[in-house]
Amino acid sequence: MKRSVWRQPGFLLGSFFLILMVTASFVHALVFDSYIPQTPFLNLEDGVVGPPFAPFEHSILGTDADGVHLFHQILQGAKYTILGSLSIAGISFLLALLVGIPLGFYRKGAAKWVEHTISVLYFVPASIIAYQLLNPLMQERMSGFATSLTYRLTAEVLVIALLLTPPAAVFIANLTGEFLKKDYVVSSQLIGAGKWRITRTQLFPYLKNHILGLLNRQAIQAILVMTHLGVFEVYFGGTGVAFGLGGGPPQPVTNEWASLIGMKYYTIQTGAPWLVGVPLLFLCLFLLSVIGITGSLKKTRKEEVRKKEENNEFNQEVDHPFEKVSGDQ
Repeated sequence: MKRSVWRQPGFLLGSFFLILMVTASFVHALVFDSYIPQTPFLNLEDGVVGPPFAPFEHSILGTDADGVHLFHQILQGAKYTILGSLSIAGISFLLALLVGIPLGFYRKGAAKWVEHTISVLYFVPASIIAYQLLNPLMQERMSGFATSLTYRLTAEVLVIALLLTPPAAVFIANLTGEFLKKDYVVSSQLIGAGKWRITRTQLFPYLKNHILGLLNRQAIQAILVMTHLGVFEVYFGGTGVAFGLGGGPPQPVTNEWASLIGMKYYTIQTGAPWLVGVPLLFLCLFLLSVIGITGSLKKTRKEEVRKKEENNEFNQEVDHPFEKVSGDQ
């Protein structure tokens, strides 16, 4: 990594936030066994006071109606939110490259029909399809979960990544098609350059300018799908159900941030808006961190390209100092 990227405030702040939250989340899990304290009531001078408690009133981020501390829920869910959404974005991006580049090269016949077919998914909400596929797997039964947490997390990441791949693949196919129309690419094909050589030496450098923006979009789309699933009570990693009288509503087993928003969205119009506001704030900070990091990398790359072009122009002037001569000889 170039030194210049470390001078970008967006890269430094974004990296610091992501590393801090993931590290704190793993420390909370490994050292404190993911313990989440609960305060059912407080004995004050005026009498007994029950939850929910506002932020900084008893807990730094407040509690819910059962007295569960949001600070510890945020810590537990940080690793699942950050690593899960970034995994979805990365997998969907790689799959989009594998599908989109061939579609860009072969935009005739069957390949054109494939592109038209997957373009339909632009208009079909991925959340609805994900709900149909994941709901049977994520709901806890009376006998408990039939699968392990690792299995459920892996399945959800792969399903959401697959659903986000088609729009990204069409986007890359369109970029590839536009790239193949450029004059220097056509010239390379005329002199015998193969598709793999063009892809490796010309297309990949061209796509670098769009990769970071596409990764941003995939991460945001992943968070949106995870939040929609949370509203449908299909929580990331599994939906814990307490059977019997007084069991309470379904709970996310991982306390992932988007799931917390989906679980508490109905409290927006109540006297405890922090139940949605706190996880929403951390989710916004996460997305701003990703945007800040990718934006800094793009800015650094542009500066490197500009300096390289300036150096090439300078070298040409040094190598040919008498190339331009004014006047008649």
